[in-house]
Amino acid sequence: MTIQAIIPLLLALAAPQSARPAADVIIVNARVITLDAQDRVAEAVALRDGRILLVGTNAEALALAGEKTERIDAAGKAVLPGLYDSHVHPLGAATSEKDHAIPAYRSLNDIKAYIVERVKVQPKGTWIVVRYAFPTRLDESRFPTRAELDAIAPDHPVLHQAGPAGMVNTKALEISGVTKATVDPPAGRVVRDPKTGEATGMIRNAYSVLKGLPNFTSADDGPADEQRVRDLFGRYNARGITSIADRAASDKAIEIYRKMRDESRLTLRVNATRVLDSPSGDRAAMAEGLRKLEGDGVKKEPNGPTGVGDHWVRIGPLKIFLDGGMLNGTAYMRTPWGVGPAYQITEPEYRGLLFVQPEPLAILAEEVARRGWAMTAHVAGEGAMDELLKAYQHADRAVGIKGRRWMITHANFTSAQNLRICRELGVGADLQPAWIWKDTRTLMKLLGPERMQWFHPYRKWLDAGLTIGGGSDHMIRLDAIEATNPWDPWLGIYVAVTRKTEGAGVLNIDQSLTRLEALRFYTINNAKLHSEDLFKGTIEPGKLADLIVVSDDPLYCTDDALRNMKVLRTIVAGKTVYRAAQ
Repeated sequence: MTIQAIIPLLLALAAPQSARPAADVIIVNARVITLDAQDRVAEAVALRDGRILLVGTNAEALALAGEKTERIDAAGKAVLPGLYDSHVHPLGAATSEKDHAIPAYRSLNDIKAYIVERVKVQPKGTWIVVRYAFPTRLDESRFPTRAELDAIAPDHPVLHQAGPAGMVNTKALEISGVTKATVDPPAGRVVRDPKTGEATGMIRNAYSVLKGLPNFTSADDGPADEQRVRDLFGRYNARGITSIADRAASDKAIEIYRKMRDESRLTLRVNATRVLDSPSGDRAAMAEGLRKLEGDGVKKEPNGPTGVGDHWVRIGPLKIFLDGGMLNGTAYMRTPWGVGPAYQITEPEYRGLLFVQPEPLAILAEEVARRGWAMTAHVAGEGAMDELLKAYQHADRAVGIKGRRWMITHANFTSAQNLRICRELGVGADLQPAWIWKDTRTLMKLLGPERMQWFHPYRKWLDAGLTIGGGSDHMIRLDAIEATNPWDPWLGIYVAVTRKTEGAGVLNIDQSLTRLEALRFYTINNAKLHSEDLFKGTIEPGKLADLIVVSDDPLYCTDDALRNMKVLRTIVAGKTVYRAAQ
């Protein structure tokens, strides 16, 4: 927060009561859970000019009321800072069903039924793509086989896509010209039968060998896409979300957010992560790639480096994809995944895929630091985290990154050694607790309890003195629970507290968060990760007036009530952007 922003509020509070400007909004008879450093709980809050003017007693807030002040009687309900999701993909999620509805996939039969329906409506020879259907979430806990796809769609190329790994049918291989002689792309693999050398249909980070595959991110419906984003943000508001981090913000997405802001249509605040795809080449090439991301200098508002922007749309860290995913068997682990049908792994020594090799990774981290960016990387396996932290250490020695709040995205598996390095460098992480809920059942079968001790170990992160923030990685579909991935923050808070899973009991209860810690996980911690904690994340005078009123006290209600928390009102910049029907 700048001194220019807080001076008017300080002067207002210092003035004699009779001379103080009236508040725009006061909320009284509340249980205001401030989440400040002292864990203070107040009974009222006053707002003015989009900021928090006062946190205190009913009498103190009422003294700031004027003729035009909006008075909200909370009737004893809890008031919290607005929630912050550290990882979403709004444009992709908002537009994911604009062509047709996508069902929830709970079994291979659901996948097959979807493909059969697409066969009926799509011309022969056109691609059928089942997007982000993770085998960990299917009853069978595996990918379909090539033969299974052939049986239901022999005349259509089919891709069952689960992030960077997917299964294709014979028609897809034929029209793409994939043969024994096909060369694997860099950091990718066309999986082959060890006896015949023929492609099995499993593709790992090698979609570039497929010809004619639809590009779901390139279509542009202009104003219709903007409306879809607005509708999605309304859904976010209804669950108490007032800030998000778009973890792969394209130029188009940033343009939409800024347009909505300029037209006073933006109902939450966006921190926009920029992605450098497939970093390669020498130092000069990497520096040029970063320069292009920032913009050509002609634009009124550049798209980098980190920190550019205002309280509505701010540029966040630079992101790369370092390895694959735990939900599809491409995360780069320290030890082999293990042979088995779930991810169709046949190589005993297979550890997953590392997309960027150590030497260029270190050069990139140094150039990122030199250009003023903060950095994060998609890292799923602890082996990939090993390599990322070596690069971060190099950047720290060369330039210095301590205090600049570099991050790790996902960090699904870690280690005591890596947490020590994170502590030394001040590195935090954005994590997705819904994956404990959705994926523990299958991962426990694949990896066993010893390795799963290090799957999302929240207590270990906090005990190491590190900042972790909660998010969803919302990508596909709109529903808060049925989406890929579930984005309801109250589910995330519930899982962080209870460590409960969907069908696998409780995972490592010793790694659970307290209620206060779980609320911070989705508020002030995410603000800290993005260097925004001086102006958001807690309810304190001078901070942005982003608040929510909820149906139960999240510190004392039952676990079920926590999971099903109802948001009664969401306030952003002092204005109500959502109010539950009475």
